Amino acid sequence: MAMAMAALLLLVLLAVPAVHSVQTNIPWNEGINYQNWAAGKTFTVGDTLVFVYNTNHAVDIVDESDYTRCNSGNALHSYSGGQTTITLTAPGPMYFLCPTIGHCQAGMKLNITVAAITTTTSSPTSSGAGGMFGNMNNWVVIGFSVVVAGLVGFMG
Repeated sequence: MAMAMAALLLLVLLAVPAVHSVQTNIPWNEGINYQNWAAGKTFTVGDTLVFVYNTNHAVDIVDESDYTRCNSGNALHSYSGGQTTITLTAPGPMYFLCPTIGHCQAGMKLNITVAAITTTTSSPTSSGAGGMFGNMNNWVVIGFSVVVAGLVGFMG
């Protein structure tokens, strides 16, 4: 019975997908080229952006038109206080700017594209050599199995 429970536990642990979020700290200040900063970065639903700034600044989320015109009058959300954490909840473009007069025009604005969460599925191997654990590191599976077997032997 204990061996069956250990095997079931092993299968459950192997079946759980790995989901993680990334926190990106953004120094929100004048003199930073935010498009260069964002280049090459991948933002995914569930990630968080942390804007860190002094009281001379704020963070507004705006639409594309207001972003292009540096217009904060129609902000979708406005934040102040020195540190703002924004969780990315939907895929698509997002636009941020500093509403302080002249700051957006001086380049204190950021646009990013948020990617949807993707889950990877493995296709069956044609040789069958990988078997049930085809995309996993076999040594990790073997090592974990040895530990579980040792614990079951010790407990039972």
